[in-house]
Amino acid sequence: MKNRASFVLLAVAVSFLAPARGRAGPLPEGSFKGTTPFLGGPDVMALLVRKDPGNPSAYYAVLAEYDRLCGIPAPERLKITRWVPRLYAYRAEEIGRDRYAMKPLRVSAAGDIEVDGQAVADSLTLAKPGTMDGATLIRFNRNSVTTAETVTFSGRAGSTWEDYVPGKYFGSKDASGGDYLKKDVNMTLSPDKVADFFQQDIRGQFQVAEKAPGMFTFAAKSPGNLGNDKVVTRIGVFVDIVNWKPIFTTEELLLINPDDARDVGFYYERR
Repeated sequence: MKNRASFVLLAVAVSFLAPARGRAGPLPEGSFKGTTPFLGGPDVMALLVRKDPGNPSAYYAVLAEYDRLCGIPAPERLKITRWVPRLYAYRAEEIGRDRYAMKPLRVSAAGDIEVDGQAVADSLTLAKPGTMDGATLIRFNRNSVTTAETVTFSGRAGSTWEDYVPGKYFGSKDASGGDYLKKDVNMTLSPDKVADFFQQDIRGQFQVAEKAPGMFTFAAKSPGNLGNDKVVTRIGVFVDIVNWKPIFTTEELLLINPDDARDVGFYYERR
């Protein structure tokens, strides 16, 4: 009896200490590249993921379409993205074994970042625990469960989701990427998080605040600002899209319009 009891205890201990197999793994952090039938040539969808420090089973995420230059063979991290035609902001919440509800985010009337209760949540399913390889993101039309597209992921993207980056910026509307090499400046971000816009359709100062990990809002410092509606409803994220660190790099500030994924605010950092 004693030997049998010892055997049972040993078996329990081994089972407890052995690596878990087949259990759900956490959603990995970082940036991941995906494909969809709607893309052409070298273009990819990139999913950037950050943990929610207050909830171990929740995350924040940004889904971006990368319009890349054609005919330039290079490793993934060196491929050049010239524009971001679409942007989506999410809070990812675990709803089952390796399954996550991707809940669209919006800016509330009070200036906070919150889940949009009127929008249908997208669905992310991992093919294997703890990895994005083979994962699928089903994106639905905003107000219905009609599938808009399915993104299938394989491997990491070279981008990095950055913290707040003060400096000089240029807001571009040139989808060809031609403004990248210019030196113009039409917006600055101060170390104390004040954004100063001096553009044709946006002019004035805004207080920047991090309302979710890596996600920022812009509160108008004056009601007389020009183009307040183009800024205060947006979610800002800093992304190093083409990350050539430590050789050379610049960050981009991307403004996400929760109501229109194609209304992208694209700002090049100037150094």
